[in-house]
Amino acid sequence: MRIVLHAGFHKTGTTSLQVTLNAHRAALAGFAHFETPQGTPHLSRAAEAAREFCLTGDSRALAQGMGDWVARLPPLEGRHLVVSSEDLVGHLPGRFGVVDYRAAVTTVPAAVDALLARFPGAGVGVFLTTRAAGPWLRSVHWQLALHPELMLKQRRFCKHFADAADFEAVIAPLRAALQGRAEVHVAPMERLLGQRLAFVDALYDLIGMPDALRQGLAPTGAHNRRSVEGLADPFVMLNRAKLPPEELEQAKMAMRGVMRMLEGEEG
Repeated sequence: MRIVLHAGFHKTGTTSLQVTLNAHRAALAGFAHFETPQGTPHLSRAAEAAREFCLTGDSRALAQGMGDWVARLPPLEGRHLVVSSEDLVGHLPGRFGVVDYRAAVTTVPAAVDALLARFPGAGVGVFLTTRAAGPWLRSVHWQLALHPELMLKQRRFCKHFADAADFEAVIAPLRAALQGRAEVHVAPMERLLGQRLAFVDALYDLIGMPDALRQGLAPTGAHNRRSVEGLADPFVMLNRAKLPPEELEQAKMAMRGVMRMLEGEEG
């Protein structure tokens, strides 16, 4: 039995990967069990434990949260297990004072340990998707601009959080931490987009999915693509205005509506 843990990183095609896994869930039910934030609510226990560790450093609570999730996994009965949740590496940098992914060196091994305790003898692989630094930082900034606490405009944000885009600074110590327990596999988002099933093809390789089974699966396309991207800095300016929450949300919705209308006219 093989277990593949896709643990992040944020903004590297994770939503598209999870949507595809959920679309393939029924067709592959006899071959593998899939755990995604959208398809299996108990995974939220593990994600919450990882995020909380970023803020508290409480390793006992981290282990408890991972154990609570794993205890609720169904019997696999010879099937493989594929888990995908970008929050297993902790909070998205830029939120709640988190500046990088250093917590992942602890949170991901905690998930691996919990899985091995439940399924001793399974082969475990940790799969990480990455992205070029510039586009990743701009995508993160846009995501955070949706929240009222972001006050940094894009250029300053990208400079301030440049270290968070150095994924190898996390991957190298994570490999060392997992040595003897799990192999770490890394794939750039840009390369995965060229495959027929995009992001999930690499995951299916890791669980040894036969070509005959894979050929019957349909691609689902990209999801959660960054849209109306020119609104990131205007949203920051709205955040700085300290509007009441409802008024702030309405203003942002109105700006997005106008931008989409303009984009439609240009198309």
